[in-house]
Amino acid sequence: MQPLQYTLAVTLPEDETLDSFYAAGQTAAVAFLKAYLAEPQQQSPVYLFGASGSGKSHLLYAACVQAQEQGLTSQLLTLDDCRLLTPRLLDDLEQLDLVCLDNIQAIAGELSWQTAVFDLYNRMAEQGKALIIVGNEAPQQLGLQLADLVSRLQACTAFQLRLLTDDDKHKLLQQKARLRGMELPDEVARYLLNHQDRDIRALVSTLDKLDKATIVHQRKLTIPFVKEILN
Repeated sequence: MQPLQYTLAVTLPEDETLDSFYAAGQTAAVAFLKAYLAEPQQQSPVYLFGASGSGKSHLLYAACVQAQEQGLTSQLLTLDDCRLLTPRLLDDLEQLDLVCLDNIQAIAGELSWQTAVFDLYNRMAEQGKALIIVGNEAPQQLGLQLADLVSRLQACTAFQLRLLTDDDKHKLLQQKARLRGMELPDEVARYLLNHQDRDIRALVSTLDKLDKATIVHQRKLTIPFVKEILN
């Protein structure tokens, strides 16, 4: 098996899996991705879209982890810096079992990249390989100039991801705390939501900092201890 390869704008936590996606048991996108990775030739490629913080990158990373567990090869590319890169990066990717493209909206105005993604889509579909594409809007709202690519994206199995409510974030932080071997009391979770950056990735980063502090100081998570560490 070839090594798993990532080209990521950020380092994502190790607990980003399909099963750890919040409310995974009730999320159609998670169930579909699992089935899709098992038999991609039976389905159309996947398009995920939603606002920043809705979990799109989590699902992309998790799909690659799932593929690795199944013995499949994968590549995750973020298109944010496409203007600094060559579309030739997409050449021959159909040899892999799974390709994930993040932030497709970044290639608006870049016709050569749009053509390259369109060609990759066709090659992956022809060979029955898995392709997952992520954007911030529905295909027709991305500002893409290549109508054929917009048409391909519209033909994908699409899922719009919603932003988490404060109650969702509260429960998600407690879930991630338990995965780290910590107990996050309700009052501490509320304190973090009211006094820290509310972006979920920033909140998880804060949780990681607190996790290390509890180990170093051998303390449980209380509001006074959290204040001490974060201030």
